[in-house]
Amino acid sequence: MRITAERIDSTHRSLRKSKQAPTWQVHISLENDKVERDVEIHLDHVQKDVEKVLLNGSPIGFVHHVDPVYVALSGPDYARAVEISQKLTLDGSIKSLLDTVPIEKLTSS
Repeated sequence: MRITAERIDSTHRSLRKSKQAPTWQVHISLENDKVERDVEIHLDHVQKDVEKVLLNGSPIGFVHHVDPVYVALSGPDYARAVEISQKLTLDGSIKSLLDTVPIEKLTSS
């Protein structure tokens, strides 16, 4: 699967000050599917340095910022989410989470 991401909202640095969650428009191209699609990724602040990642309104995981890395945790429940990657950027962590999403969730959007 090839994923390219373009952030629509650049309020990433001021997440706690902004009333509107940051949004990414993510372009997805699946290897065995000729149809390319766009999905929306939203971040919802849940704890200090923890953001819930929503794919088209459904939770797919969390990103915990532990300076200097962003830890991607897969799963809809923070208490049971599983660490899948540590990246130096928030974008990289979001892409890691997208790699764990079942294809059915990506194709139903």
